[in-house]
Amino acid sequence: MSNVSTIRLLEAEPDLARYLSAEDRAQAAEVRLPAIEVPAGPLRVSAVLKRTGAFAGLITQGMLLESLRLGEHAGLRLVGAGDILSRNEAPTSMLILDSECRATVATRIALFGRDLLLAGRRWPWLIAGLHIRMAEQAERLTAQLMICQLPRVDDRLLAMMWLLAESWGQVTPSGTVVPIELTHSALGGLIGARRPTVTLALSELTERGAIVRQADGWLLLESPKVPPAAQGETIGDPRPLSSMTPLWTEQPTPGVEDEQVRAQLRETVARLRAEHATRQAEMRERLSDAAALHDQVVATRARRRGSRD
Repeated sequence: MSNVSTIRLLEAEPDLARYLSAEDRAQAAEVRLPAIEVPAGPLRVSAVLKRTGAFAGLITQGMLLESLRLGEHAGLRLVGAGDILSRNEAPTSMLILDSECRATVATRIALFGRDLLLAGRRWPWLIAGLHIRMAEQAERLTAQLMICQLPRVDDRLLAMMWLLAESWGQVTPSGTVVPIELTHSALGGLIGARRPTVTLALSELTERGAIVRQADGWLLLESPKVPPAAQGETIGDPRPLSSMTPLWTEQPTPGVEDEQVRAQLRETVARLRAEHATRQAEMRERLSDAAALHDQVVATRARRRGSRD
């Protein structure tokens, strides 16, 4: 970590002031935040934020690649300029076997700490803008999850390209450019597909002129397909079972009807056990008779062979 500097809050993220008045915006524009630059390579985000006394950070330049592994499957997420990093000290899900993050290039991070809290105390609507910005980031992650559920890999790829373009794309006279270098394996991690499948899908998209690979990224020429709405599909509403009695709570005293039911169950179990024992004895007797018959057959065959000799 090097190149510790400062940056103006609204220069780092102007949308934080979306709810401020013009007068408050002009005053908040003077607030400065510390910023650090991390080199390309593995990065422990929470450790860096903790060491700098920040509870979160905002990427102002560069990009991070977050990777989660569930069994043999790896899922990727891109975090770039305008995205917020949170200090998370809670343990990850037990389903996640591996989690790592790395800066793909030298990345600059504005630190949210005491300076932002003091600014939020003076202009509380800054915190509202921060919350909305994080909600928008979570919305993009939800969109990525939905893209991964599209049945066709080429549709997933095209939709993912446009999702990235919404955050970091540039509109040009030739089309929309996504200035991000993405390998086939990285694209597979973003959409939940294997690298060979991604290669075939990219070839198909290129042949029909939907996307063009360029030196400065990807040129998008075809809009993503919008799947038709599902017809006649009913989704049951999940509901929390808050009235469910925990197993460790004291159970109520059974009533007369409960005792009668339990007595009937005990009688049924006793009857089934007796029937099982009877059938087991009958089966043993049949097996014994079959074994005796087998011995007789073997002895008869032996006598016949002896008489022939």
